[in-house]
Amino acid sequence: MRSPSPLRIALLAAALLVGADTEAGRLRYAAPTDLGPFAVGHTVFEATDAARDGRTLRVEMWYPAEETAEGDPTFYDFQFFGLGLTSPVSIEDAPVTGFVGLPLVVFSHGNCGVSFQSTPLMEMLASHGFFVVAPNHTGNSVNECIGTSGPDPFEVSARNRPLDVSFLIDLLTARSRDPADPLYARINERQIGVAGHSFGGYTALAMASGIEDASLGDAIPPDRRVRAIAPIAPASRFFDDAELAGIAVPTLLLVGSEDSTTPVDDNVTRPWALIGASAVYRAEIVGAEHLHFANACDIAQALSDFGVSESGIARLVPGYFETCGAGAFPIADARRIANLYVTAFFKRHLLDDRRYDDFLTTGYAAANEPDVAFQRKDEPR
Repeated sequence: MRSPSPLRIALLAAALLVGADTEAGRLRYAAPTDLGPFAVGHTVFEATDAARDGRTLRVEMWYPAEETAEGDPTFYDFQFFGLGLTSPVSIEDAPVTGFVGLPLVVFSHGNCGVSFQSTPLMEMLASHGFFVVAPNHTGNSVNECIGTSGPDPFEVSARNRPLDVSFLIDLLTARSRDPADPLYARINERQIGVAGHSFGGYTALAMASGIEDASLGDAIPPDRRVRAIAPIAPASRFFDDAELAGIAVPTLLLVGSEDSTTPVDDNVTRPWALIGASAVYRAEIVGAEHLHFANACDIAQALSDFGVSESGIARLVPGYFETCGAGAFPIADARRIANLYVTAFFKRHLLDDRRYDDFLTTGYAAANEPDVAFQRKDEPR
């Protein structure tokens, strides 16, 4: 990514903490039903947390790029057989936008997952002006889970994940304060959100609830820099009632009605009832399964193109038939719905843009999204 000019730095540095939305004022409105006005850039880097014995994370970042950006499309490497997915949206190492004071979202992947597991959502958010970072949670990513060493024990990963997210917030905000960094002044420290899928949904909840479970070690307090969370098909059964009731930031719970991995009754109904924030939303895609929020069908298609039989794909991609097979809820519809609700939610509750309230109502869902059962707890006025 190219560095901003000294003149632009001088003119725009004050926006770093006071929260100017763009180089020329407030971000223009863009409906969350489509890609936003920004080109999308992507890069990968390693980050080492010296405070945790040099724990190193492989991190992917999607970001708003200059509208005229050109370059090679991003290739998401599936890390087996040389297969992967060439993005129709993202440009590798594109020049970062000149806009400043933009929101940051950290995304946490599922159990034994990978940082690029939900690329359509990452690209959607970046196109709407969000910086998005997603780590491979070392010890609980696909490489360890299929390797000879195996993943870390649950107790270790459940503790490491929220600490990974806080570390990345530290890192990205520090970069945004550094005049020598290409991200200088780009991130608004008062507009930080966390999203995650499955075990990553647990991570998103933990950022707002904190962790008091003595079996996981010393207590981890909520990260007060996080202003909104979007747990997707979250593994919430590990929290006690008091932890969930203590969540005070706006929350979007997104789930598929047919989820058999993190069933709705066990993992969404309880936090929906207990979370005491002023704004809590619940969007249930009727007919969707657990992996409708990940890239399972892209992996399946790549395997099919490589010549793997359907039965072989089903062995390599658990949940393949329920997610991608004949009669499954259409994956394109699930992605569109997830992109819509997560983008509208973060626009509303990180940017405080009330125009996005229009998409976060039962009336909108009834009129436009027949496959969504939507509920909200109204904000006090």
